[in-house]
Amino acid sequence: MTGKHRILLPLLLIFLLAGCGKEDTLTIEGHDWTSTQAIDSTGQPLDLTALTCTAQDSSLSVTDAAGSAQSGTYTLAQRGADSALYDIALNGESGNAVVSITEYTDAAGEKSSEYTLILSLPERAIYFRADIE
Repeated sequence: MTGKHRILLPLLLIFLLAGCGKEDTLTIEGHDWTSTQAIDSTGQPLDLTALTCTAQDSSLSVTDAAGSAQSGTYTLAQRGADSALYDIALNGESGNAVVSITEYTDAAGEKSSEYTLILSLPERAIYFRADIE
């Protein structure tokens, strides 16, 4: 093995391993999702109570602060380098969900990131967030 290959091969392995780790976290499962906002089909804000979303083993649940829950299912439709797209059914409505990472820069130039989940249903879209640990 030449000197050039000794350097490139380990760098390639590090790059591939780092990419695999990020993709594994871009799932609807394994996060504590809390709602941030909801909009109707015309883009107007909806006044909803705080919601949480949980997903495990293809089952989806959206629960309000009083404990009332809507149940449904999800299946992975497509995975990209920066997002995962799911087909969902929630209380008889079909739609989509997308998981990605949102990055922010504040006025001081400090950067932060969080996981983002958007449930898109025929009459509304609900936005959730979760911490990156």
